[in-house]
Amino acid sequence: MRLLRFVVARPRLDAVLRRQVYRFPGIAGRARAAIARSRRPAGQVLPVAVTEEADLTDKARQILQDLRSAIDPTRPH
Repeated sequence: MRLLRFVVARPRLDAVLRRQVYRFPGIAGRARAAIARSRRPAGQVLPVAVTEEADLTDKARQILQDLRSAIDPTRPH
C-alpha cells in the first residue's frame, strides 16, 4: 500500500506505470482494485452482513422484514 500511495502521489510516475500495467488486462484489474482501496477514506468500510436478527433493534428488524417483503413478496415473514 505504501508503494501504491507513493506512485499515486506522483502524477508523471503514475501515468507511466498505468500505460505499462494496462497493457496486461489481468494485472490491470488488480491494479484498479488496489487503487480504489487505497483511495477509500480510512473511516469508510464495507457494510457488515447481518448474521443474527436478534442483534438488531426493533426498528432495524422491521426495516429488514420490509426489505425482504419488497424483494420477494411470496416469502413468508
